[in-house]
Parts: sequence; structure tokens; C-alpha cells
Amino acid sequence: MGKNERAIRILLHGLPYFCDLFPAILRNDGWEIQHVAPTSLGTMLKLVREIARTDLLYVWGARISMGKVLWAARLLGKKKIVMFWCGSDTLIAQREFAEGKFNKWVAGQVHWAGAPWLAEEIRALGIACEYVPVTWIPTQERIAPLPEKFSVLTYMPSVPRGKLYGLDRILSVARSLPHIPFELVGLLHGEIPDPPANLKIFGRTPAMREFYERASVYWRPVAHDGLAFMSLEALSYGRHVMWSYPFPNCARTTNPEMDRGEVERLYGLHQSGALELNRAGIEMVKENFAPERIKKNYLRRWKEMVAPGSVATELGRRGEEVRAKS
Repeated sequence: MGKNERAIRILLHGLPYFCDLFPAILRNDGWEIQHVAPTSLGTMLKLVREIARTDLLYVWGARISMGKVLWAARLLGKKKIVMFWCGSDTLIAQREFAEGKFNKWVAGQVHWAGAPWLAEEIRALGIACEYVPVTWIPTQERIAPLPEKFSVLTYMPSVPRGKLYGLDRILSVARSLPHIPFELVGLLHGEIPDPPANLKIFGRTPAMREFYERASVYWRPVAHDGLAFMSLEALSYGRHVMWSYPFPNCARTTNPEMDRGEVERLYGLHQSGALELNRAGIEMVKENFAPERIKKNYLRRWKEMVAPGSVATELGRRGEEVRAKS
């Protein structure tokens, strides 16, 4: 950064958990990236001041209708806004679209989505939307071999939201395969009545390594999803992944019959000694979702928006084109 250059200012707004973590991932000379959560009148006033001075507003958890922060951005004449679609926000948008709650100014902003299928859902509403991944997965320094005992790991945080997370599928498949152990992590709300004996249930845990290392398979039978961190993290550990969506190095299963068939197939490979680490999954995550990769992609794209046609931007783009061809 030269003496007379100021930092490019990025303001994050939206889901607090991710907006709090993102600045540390993106920290770089020449950038001022911050998140201000409007939890009080004082922080709301600070947020408005930061909107006024920011070069780009990045909204994590998008919408097609106006909200307080977007109203402030519009009144302050902000031109550089990214609406980032991350998961259930697309379901809310579909409902609002059906109710006629569609704001053309919001729709006219730059829209990115964290998963290919989310981008398709937003494009179906007539809004231009691009898949720009933001899920960052640290490279695993140590990859444990698949366990001697075959087991399946899954996730569900809330029994009242069990339909969204595929609870019926989890229970059905676990009951039909009593010889295979299943572990369910993340349960915070509600109690599963009469779970099968081969399904162990755990609450939220900050340390997932032991669960991944005990598992042969991570299974995510969700009805709707973003680019789930746990699916990518399981791949980074070399585990096999079953998911409701088509994704590289994962098996797509969308109903109990497909779920059971894929578990049985993998179990059969394990019994014959032929089930190996998902090495293609490890490499795919390392190549596409390493924090440094996400950081470079985001800073490049944001710079192109804030300072289009700059020498640095053009050189960066040409460098990427050369690397892609080599």
C-alpha cells in the first residue's frame, strides 16, 4: 500500500457467527474488513456510519425485500452491495416472491450464492445469481485411516426441525440396518422418542475430529441445504459422504431406499477390505476450499467491484488465466 492509498473498506452484515469469523480469514494489507452487529441503538448508529463510509456492503443471508440496513444503504447512495445466499434464505425468498414481496432495487444488486443449487433457486426468481463459494476448510495435517469398525455419522440440531434434517430417513435406515452403528451429533432441541439401539445421540460438540475418525461415512439427508461445512470437512478427513445434493466425490441419495442401498454398498466394500479413504475428496477440498483459496478469490472479486479496470486487478486476472492454461 502506497503512502497516499487508503485501505479498501468492506462492511459485513448478516449472520453473526460467520460475519464474526470472516474478517480473520480475509485479513490482508490494504483491506479494512469489519462486522458491526446492530444489537443496540449505539451499535445501530455505528452501523449506519460504517455503511456511509464503506466501499462495499456484503450481506450474508440475502433477501428479495427491503430491510433496515438495505434502506440505509439505499438512502446513503451505496452502489456496491453483494447479497450472499447461504441456505434457508432462499426458501424465505421463494415464499416472499409468491406473496409479491419483490423489490427491484434489491434484485438489481450483485447476488452470489454459496452453493450451485442455491444460485439456481435464485435465478428461478428472475435474479442474476452466481455461485461463489465461501465455505473454507482448513487442510488436515493428519488423516486417520478408515476405522476397523464400519459406522455412519450424521447431524441434526433440532427435533422440531427434523423434517428439514431428514430425521425420518435417519431413523428408518438405522432401524433397517441394526448391525451397523450410527452416530448423530449436534442435537440441542427436543428428544428423539424410542431411537433404535444402534443409533447413539450426542449434543453439540466443538471437537469433531474424534467423530470423523470413528466414522466411515458422513450422511446428510437434508431436505434443503447450503454448501454444508460438515460435508466438506468430512471429505477433508477422507470420509465417504452421502448427501441430498449432487456434489463432487459424494454419493447423492434422496430417499430411504437410496440411503440404505448406499450404506449397504459401502459396508460391503468395508467387509471385503476394499473400502479406502476418499482421497479424491481430500484433494478436491484442499484445492478448492482451503482458506487461502477462498481469501484470494474474494479479495480479487471485491477489488474488481470496487476498482474495476485497475492495473492490479487486470494483472491478477491475467495471472489466473495463465495458471489455468498451464
